[in-house]
Amino acid sequence: MTSEHDSRAAPTGRSPLVRALLPSLPALGLASFAAAVSGLCGLGALWFTTRLLTDPEPVHAVRAGAAWLAGSLLSALSSWTAHRGEARVAERLRHEVAGHLVRMPASALARRGGDALRRLVSDDIAALHHAVAHLPAEIAALAVVPLASTVVVLAVAGPAALLALVPGLLAACYYLLVVPRTSARHGAESARVMSDVVTAVDDHARGIRISRVYGAQGGAAARYAAATRRFSTGMVRWVGRVATLAAVAGALLQAAATYAVAYAVGHGREPATLAVMLLFGLATVTPALRLGHGLDYVRAGRAAADRIAEVLREPVVTPSPQRADAGGTSTGTSLERLTVGSPEHVLVHEVTHTFAPATLTSVTGPSGSGKTTLLRVIAGLEPARAGRVVLPPAPAPQSPVSAPSGPVLLVPQGGDALPGTVRDTLRLSAPHAADRDLAEALRRAQLDVPPEAETTNLSGGERQRLALARAFLTDAPVILLDEPTSALDEPTAARAVAELRLLAAEGKTLVIVTHDLPLAAAADEHLTLAEGHLTTTGGRR
Repeated sequence: MTSEHDSRAAPTGRSPLVRALLPSLPALGLASFAAAVSGLCGLGALWFTTRLLTDPEPVHAVRAGAAWLAGSLLSALSSWTAHRGEARVAERLRHEVAGHLVRMPASALARRGGDALRRLVSDDIAALHHAVAHLPAEIAALAVVPLASTVVVLAVAGPAALLALVPGLLAACYYLLVVPRTSARHGAESARVMSDVVTAVDDHARGIRISRVYGAQGGAAARYAAATRRFSTGMVRWVGRVATLAAVAGALLQAAATYAVAYAVGHGREPATLAVMLLFGLATVTPALRLGHGLDYVRAGRAAADRIAEVLREPVVTPSPQRADAGGTSTGTSLERLTVGSPEHVLVHEVTHTFAPATLTSVTGPSGSGKTTLLRVIAGLEPARAGRVVLPPAPAPQSPVSAPSGPVLLVPQGGDALPGTVRDTLRLSAPHAADRDLAEALRRAQLDVPPEAETTNLSGGERQRLALARAFLTDAPVILLDEPTSALDEPTAARAVAELRLLAAEGKTLVIVTHDLPLAAAADEHLTLAEGHLTTTGGRR
């Protein structure tokens, strides 16, 4: 696994977001070009429609229809190409994020929490959809279509006809300049208030039973009332400051506003000229309306991109080297001038030690001395400040269908288990093990339950023994156990320790952190961790 810290806070060169985007740039560029040409085809259809007013020849109708058809086909091509490119961006980004999370220290993952990490690889990447799949085409249309429409209006109706564009121009400026600021300012407040409301409702509902016993429901009800008042006040404020102005801007973007100004300016012109002012004036502002509706999605995508980039800047743990002697057998697990901890609190200082194969080593020491952290560094779940861990080679699969094992198995304290059956949890270590092998591992771990038993029915001590059973199934040459007997009674712990000694005799390297003195005394080697140093204090010989 890992033990060395990647000292780069952020990788050099292009960011992972850019790396995920680059291969899809040709497809997204093609989609943007097709969207722009589709908009021009729509303008062409409008142009031939206005020609029919002065020259009602069938050829103009055919040309208008052909332009509409070409525009529709190009729009479909743009949408298909953009979504195909965006899907590949999302796929690459999910692989990048998942690969980074796997290599992040366990402490960093715990700090963020499971819900946040799940949202990161699902919701946050999905939130980039509009920014990647839709925004480039909308921007292209916004740049090309209004410019071309303005040129046509100027050429046909003259500068005075530009007055018809004023309502749409004002509304577009509002959508593109004012809305992002007001929505961002009030959006965070609204989200916070809604979260307060949901929390208050949950507290209120859960407190119904409690209130009958303790009379404690009044506080939850009061919090709910206060949260709903804040929500109502915030909603009124939002309507006054954001929604009302947005409604006015939306009205300005409607056809009625543009048509009214166009007719007021051009009612004495030729029908074809008036038609150009009416149709092309509206075509000038329509792309701005489309883009305005997508700005909320763009802001959500930008916030999601910031969260993804923040996680991808987290340092990761690099793989530990593996080695074997000339005969191909494992030479044990070595700590080479290993330093663990923060600059302010060094837990292990420049320790050099080799854990030999076919031995059981106990590690004891005061609480907080860094014993568990040392195991996590050896297992590759936390980085070392300096030095390195050198591991034996990972075992080859025992059969073509066997899953490859890493060189280290860490059995943490607490004995956590998957929801489901005992079989489901054990197959984390041995995906293809038969039920008889699972039953034998359970026997050696002193747990008398069948593989089909539900883990939710197990006690704390039984869960600990279930976790211990994984050690008897793994192919990993190094097994690290953190307080494996802390929840066991003395006779059960003694039998489990005897099985662990037999497991070590099979060629495994076992390192056990424990406060159990009989277990420590039964080890082949006993190390004490104190004040940053590992010292040998004897062991069974």
